[in-house]
Amino acid sequence: MYQKHLSEDELNSLREPAPETVRPTHVLWPELVDEVHQSMQCAMPTDSAQAQSLARRWMRLANQMNRDDPALASKLMAVQMNDSHAQDIVGITPVMLAWIAEAYARARCTLFAKYLSPAQTEEVRRRLLAGMTHVDAWPALVAELRGQMDAGIDPHAAPVQAIVQRWQQLFRDSFCGNDAALEARVREAIMREPDLSLYVGVDDALLSYLQKAHVVGHLMPQENAGPKPSALMVAMQRAAHQLLEQPLVLDDPLALSIIGTTEAQALRADLNKYRNPMAQGLRSSVVVRSRLAEDEWASAVERGVRQYVILGAGLDTSAYRHPDVPGRIFEVDLPATQAWKQARLSDAGIEIPASLSYVPVDFETVSLAEGLASAGFDLRQPAYFSWLGVTMYLEEEAVADTLRFIAGCAKGSAVLFEYVMPLAGLPPMMRIAMEQVAAQLAERGEPWKSFFEPDVLVSTVAALGFCYSRTWTPDELNRRYLADRTDGLHIGAIPGRLMLAFV
Repeated sequence: MYQKHLSEDELNSLREPAPETVRPTHVLWPELVDEVHQSMQCAMPTDSAQAQSLARRWMRLANQMNRDDPALASKLMAVQMNDSHAQDIVGITPVMLAWIAEAYARARCTLFAKYLSPAQTEEVRRRLLAGMTHVDAWPALVAELRGQMDAGIDPHAAPVQAIVQRWQQLFRDSFCGNDAALEARVREAIMREPDLSLYVGVDDALLSYLQKAHVVGHLMPQENAGPKPSALMVAMQRAAHQLLEQPLVLDDPLALSIIGTTEAQALRADLNKYRNPMAQGLRSSVVVRSRLAEDEWASAVERGVRQYVILGAGLDTSAYRHPDVPGRIFEVDLPATQAWKQARLSDAGIEIPASLSYVPVDFETVSLAEGLASAGFDLRQPAYFSWLGVTMYLEEEAVADTLRFIAGCAKGSAVLFEYVMPLAGLPPMMRIAMEQVAAQLAERGEPWKSFFEPDVLVSTVAALGFCYSRTWTPDELNRRYLADRTDGLHIGAIPGRLMLAFV
């Protein structure tokens, strides 16, 4: 029966399955077919927990049999749908497949409901149950992308980018339409729930290729990025936020000026590039962490703190937007980065406030204490430090040394810093995405060097001399800054965390 429809290679793959796969003649199949048949005879509702569990088992077994080959999966599905002889032999009928498909769609809705509002869940349910043609379209698109990967085509190449565009459109048609807020939450759910990404042919290798196609040309500056490309990448996202989202989480009227005329023109000419899900996810994190840093600075000023130290300032504009805040501000960064920034400030006509001092420091060669002392920092007075987007580029000992110095500052001092958790502990899709981001940064000379487990870091900070610390989860930050938005800004299952530690 299979010889009528399959090639010799496809037949061989079914006869001699690879490890962790099953043959179509495996004893599990007749048992599962019989179980589905009995469930249908008993009129078991497809939205029942039993039917959904059965559908998930069916899909997992089918994927094991298909050897994760979408082309083979499509052929086998066509055989069962169109060949009455195959239906008689195997016992799988179109009616049975339709029941399984509906039960599986409802099983996925149950998982989505953990991350969505009731109205959002209903919209996803409507699309999943009404869009069975989308289910059939996925294997063909997966096979097409895998063909490009197997042929060694660069993910930045036009044919691959065209497939990515179709992939994104099919994703929206399947789940969320043009609702940006719903799309962000659907993507987070898929990141966190492996059963939601149970597509034939979508293995780690293909996910890595797909993520690279997303990242290339969407997140990383291609040229004129200065001595620290990550600084321009972050500044471009802050600037894009001023144009794309309302209300503003971070109101930064200097964001477009400081990136430079050329970059600002490029940004305005290709805003769709910054609507990409990867870019939007990065931007959500960037604007929230900057806003939190400024809110904690304002709280420190209310407590009487009059020294603000921005470690790894990059193209941060907070000092220039708040020139009248009492006290002194110290921007600490690599000498080359500070010279690059000052040239951009001059070109943009942005005035340097009298309260600001530049502190050129390479964290791994010059101590922070030496740099700040030469700039007039007063160790006898409390200070507030913000340290965003830096620790991952340093060795752990350099991070510890900096925290140790801050812990030795005057009582009432505090530091808000960002760190990255080990990527291995992330959900597979997010892990692969972050590995691609890290690889792109390493290629530009900024490899990630340090990762911290949250519980371990809490103990480390306490041992260094801090009296109190707290860490915000993505969910807490979403509730604080991104609740009830319709533009898709949402912090997902990212590895970055923010900790505030007090002396």
